[in-house]
Amino acid sequence: MQKILVADDEEDIRLIIKFALEDKGYKVITAADGAEAVAVADKEKVDLIILDAAMPNMDGYEACKKLKKDAKTKDIPVIFLTAIDLLKDKLKSQRLGAVKFISKPFEIEALIEEIASILNNIGSGGRI
Repeated sequence: MQKILVADDEEDIRLIIKFALEDKGYKVITAADGAEAVAVADKEKVDLIILDAAMPNMDGYEACKKLKKDAKTKDIPVIFLTAIDLLKDKLKSQRLGAVKFISKPFEIEALIEEIASILNNIGSGGRI
């Protein structure tokens, strides 16, 4: 079973994503901020990480930077799911190594399709 880490400071968003992904057969772990996400990713083997950009304690960008610098987590695909919708932020997420930038509000089915596509590409040895 593939495991996904969802980090967002809004509990409603975490729960919506968690329940939708679990319904599709994924195991989901949640975190309320970037620092917690980095700590969870260090302890758990996760297959994909979804990060909000604007979170307390450590934002998603800083969390992504730390994850990509760590040999243990550097190859985990990261999706940014955020209310920030500026080109500079999309480019920043790409520079940090994120594979996708999705703006809120979002369609849960579209998010699930993106996740499946990314995980299938990894599973088949393909590049994202």
